Amino acid sequence: MSEITLAQANAIILAALEGAAAKGLAGATVVVTDPSGAIRAAERADAAGPFGVDIARAKARTALGFRRSSIKTAAVFGDKPAVVTGLNAAIEGALLPLGGGVVVVDAEGTIVGGAGLAGGLPEVDHEVIAAAVLAAGLAIRD
Repeated sequence: MSEITLAQANAIILAALEGAAAKGLAGATVVVTDPSGAIRAAERADAAGPFGVDIARAKARTALGFRRSSIKTAAVFGDKPAVVTGLNAAIEGALLPLGGGVVVVDAEGTIVGGAGLAGGLPEVDHEVIAAAVLAAGLAIRD
C-alpha cells in the first residue's frame, strides 16, 4: 500500500469525531490527506467553525512535511516565530506547528497519508487524532 484508502480515511474520521465528542469538542473538524497533503476525506461536526478544514489540513501537512507529529514540530518552533513566519512565506501558509496533526503509516512503516484534527486544545487534538488512526488499524510516525 502506498496511499491511504478512502475506507481507511473514513474510519479515521469516524473514530476522531467520536473521540472528539467524548472529550466535549462539539466543533471538531477532521481531515485525512494522501502523502502529498492533498485532501482524501474531510468531515466537520455540526458545530464546527468555518476554518476547521483549513486548520486540520495545515496540521496534517505540517506533520507530513516534517515527518513527525505536529505537536513535536510545535516544540521545535515554539520560541522561533520568525522561522515559522519565513517558512510559511515559502510554503504559502501551509505550516501550522500546533498539536493535532500526525503522519499515518501502514504496518510496514510506509507513509500513506496524514491526519489532522481541529477543535480543541493542541494536546487534546493530538491525543484524539492519534487514537483515531490506531482505531482505524493504522499507525502514526511520532
